[in-house]
Amino acid sequence: MIKNILILTLLAITCSFGQAKKVKSSPKKTSKEVEVKEIPIEERINYIKGDPNGDETLAIESAPIIREEDVNTIYNTAGIEVKPEFPGGYQKLETYITKYFQYSDEMKEAELKGKIFASFVVERDGSITEIKIIRGMGYGTEKAALEVLKKMPRWNPGEQNGKKVRCSYTVPITIYATKQ
Repeated sequence: MIKNILILTLLAITCSFGQAKKVKSSPKKTSKEVEVKEIPIEERINYIKGDPNGDETLAIESAPIIREEDVNTIYNTAGIEVKPEFPGGYQKLETYITKYFQYSDEMKEAELKGKIFASFVVERDGSITEIKIIRGMGYGTEKAALEVLKKMPRWNPGEQNGKKVRCSYTVPITIYATKQ
């Protein structure tokens, strides 16, 4: 008896899966031809624009265009194609800071050890502006860091779309002051 019920159940399940649903055919939709043409980068847009003939032209912008009105924009270093760089690279930057950072007697007496963080803007000509100490340690470390950063040589500026741009940059400065 149980065997017969099991067979009937399996048969019912099999039949229900075997049925196909009828789909009503819909009239064919006609597709509209779209003209694709190369547009100079200076004229690119990122929206659909209708033209006088009633056709639509779609121009796709591959990267943001830097316009003259954007020259004051400060880009985040993480989001640009060519990042700003200290002449000689990051190792040379660390060497420069270590060489020119002036430890005061107060710092040496306190035997300060740790990091302070500074941010600044690398301008399109490589100069450094808008220097700010994000986190200091006291004992005059902020003033000493400002002095070192103000005297830095020009950097290689960041680039976006082949044009030099202003970029924000944050640098850690390791403090290791010892008594002599």
